Amino acid sequence: MELKPYADATSFPFGHLVIRDMTPDSFERLSLAEVEVPIGAENPPYAEAEKEKVYVGISGEIEFVVGGESARVTQGDVLVVRAGEHYSFHNGGYEMGRLLLLQVPSD
Repeated sequence: MELKPYADATSFPFGHLVIRDMTPDSFERLSLAEVEVPIGAENPPYAEAEKEKVYVGISGEIEFVVGGESARVTQGDVLVVRAGEHYSFHNGGYEMGRLLLLQVPSD
């Protein structure tokens, strides 16, 4: 068993976002993070060539555009962004948005 307490997770700014790295020390291929998306914050268009990304809504409403299609992610929703897909997101809502992000290399 491996436990990584939330209080021990390292957080760092990423543009207007705050990322909290929750990846267990023993993981080599998968990364896990909490992403805080303040009201009005956005992640500009980007395409990750080598990683699959899974976003899980924790709180708030985050608007994603993936490959030209829009999707609103709220609590409990799961959004998959495939390696190579262009995507962006923003928080146009009225509360702090929080997402759980899992990243795994594409094979």
